[in-house]
Amino acid sequence: MRSSDENARAPAVSGFLISLTLLALGCGTVGTPVGRTAPDASDPALEPGSATPEQRDALERVLAQAELALDAGDFEAARRLIVGVETSFATVPGSSQVFWLQAQAARGLGDLEGAINAAGRFRLLLPEGDSRLREVALLEGDALASAGRPAEATGVWSLASTATADDEILTRISEYARDLSEEDLVRQLETAPGWLSGPLSAEVALKRYFAGDQRLAREQARTALQGGVTGRARRIAEGILTADMSEFLIVPRIGAVLPTSGSPRLRRIAEEIQDGIRIALERFGQAEANRTETELVVLDNDGDAQGVREALAALDAEGVLGLIGPLQDLTVEEAARFGSDSLTVISPTSPVAPADATGVYSLAGEDPSASRALARYALASELNSAVVVYPETRAGIYETRAFSEAFQSGGGLILAEIGYTVGATFFEPQLRQVESLMPHVLVLPLPARDIELMAPQVTFFGIDSLDIRILGTAGWSDEAMLTRTDSRHTNGVVATSPRPPEGESEGYRAFVAAYEALHRRTLPSSVPGLGYDAAALLLEGIRMGARTPGELSERLRQISNFPGATGSLSVEDGRILREHFLVCLQDQRVQGVSEGQRSDPILLPPLPDPETDSIPAGAPDRIVGFSCPMVGPSVPLGR
Repeated sequence: MRSSDENARAPAVSGFLISLTLLALGCGTVGTPVGRTAPDASDPALEPGSATPEQRDALERVLAQAELALDAGDFEAARRLIVGVETSFATVPGSSQVFWLQAQAARGLGDLEGAINAAGRFRLLLPEGDSRLREVALLEGDALASAGRPAEATGVWSLASTATADDEILTRISEYARDLSEEDLVRQLETAPGWLSGPLSAEVALKRYFAGDQRLAREQARTALQGGVTGRARRIAEGILTADMSEFLIVPRIGAVLPTSGSPRLRRIAEEIQDGIRIALERFGQAEANRTETELVVLDNDGDAQGVREALAALDAEGVLGLIGPLQDLTVEEAARFGSDSLTVISPTSPVAPADATGVYSLAGEDPSASRALARYALASELNSAVVVYPETRAGIYETRAFSEAFQSGGGLILAEIGYTVGATFFEPQLRQVESLMPHVLVLPLPARDIELMAPQVTFFGIDSLDIRILGTAGWSDEAMLTRTDSRHTNGVVATSPRPPEGESEGYRAFVAAYEALHRRTLPSSVPGLGYDAAALLLEGIRMGARTPGELSERLRQISNFPGATGSLSVEDGRILREHFLVCLQDQRVQGVSEGQRSDPILLPPLPDPETDSIPAGAPDRIVGFSCPMVGPSVPLGR
């Protein structure tokens, strides 16, 4: 007699069997295949509990039919056949086999994540020493390797044979271990079976040798030899101990994806980017003690997303460590979607660097450094209230947010953030609002083209005569803008600049000298400098010891104050940042200014009373603008 629970389960089982029978019509006769072992009480169940004979028979038929479908290569049918097993047969011995069948079906369908998940679940249910562990671990590890997760793959493979060496597994691990970081290898060593410790120790020794740590490399090499290693591992260990590493010289490769066949404008930019890359290779890509000269692989992306996908796939096959390009916003986003977790991507020109994409950077992207410097300056100058007027662009919004966060975190008060639409030419409404709020500082994070329109209006509407200091980002220190704009409208503005106020940086001067020496012509624009900096950062990561894409990504995050052509570069929070210097604008020039050093007000005597033609007692001098501070104390402002 069935229990009430069994009776409740029976309709579901019956319905499942009806569905099974319908599916089986296209897959052959239902029954246990010849030569296969049906599930029995010794096989693990998905959940503890009891099972009826009917349930046992039904599960046997389901698993048998799914295995027939797998044998026939009909992976979709196999997947459909076992859909209901987890819910209908969870307490039946052998029901855990559904995970193994799911893993095989997913592998056949190219569903790597499905194969990894199902094989891992089945592996965890198998008892230690189970004969099936090896086959399951091989499938799971292969899927992990194909998914670009070699560290996890080698960890799973090492579980497949814990007692004795396994040549097939060792071959797999040896192939992928060379691409792991030293940190990953050390973690693998902590849990690896004894027969695997020697080969892993040899790979650690190789990493340490190329990183310049000869002493530790030799120690690890001796450890590997004591483990009785053969093949590649033995050659590594003996090469280190005999100082003959010619077989293992590294030829680092970096790639570039550029629109070399795009529009004339894009082609010109691509050519200038390549000119800059060549300078970086000339300066930083030369042979060192344990490596040959860095190679460059350039592929054309035709300026479109499809071209990017094809180029990235080709470069991945070429084994490049890092990538320069693409150049355009949409193509950079496509590169991020392609998968950048294991390949560092630096776009020289696109302002878009997807925030949720690991390893995707831009030299023209959002940089909070300038806004943070302005916030520190204002607070150090005891200018504690601010209004920000900004363009409603991605860059304008970002810089406004960066200033406001830094200013408020230091105790400053943001009175208003006032946006204007892109293309606006008349700013009276925004400036009248500033006048009504009377902040200590007006922050204008504007591009140079907008400054040429707004700066005269700031003067016209008298904002600079209200004891309101004007602060601006790097657009205000743009040389071309200063040349075209009357100095009356920019004098006294404190701004930021990626260039030091005393002149060009050492990094820029070195780049220009190298460019002119190699190309025998004057630097045409700033574009080659962007290509140079993108390549130089990748080469710096390689110089720091990176031998794999993952190591390069890790080393890049450690770079700080690198002397690039476009400024002093650091990598922070997934962005490439430049050091920004504080400058004060005076007579279409810039001069250095330190935090806390204010612009000086330009004072004139107060106007006489029109009725008495006399100046009232105690009337303050008028402020008619500001000038950069000179040597000596600034004029007190009474605030």
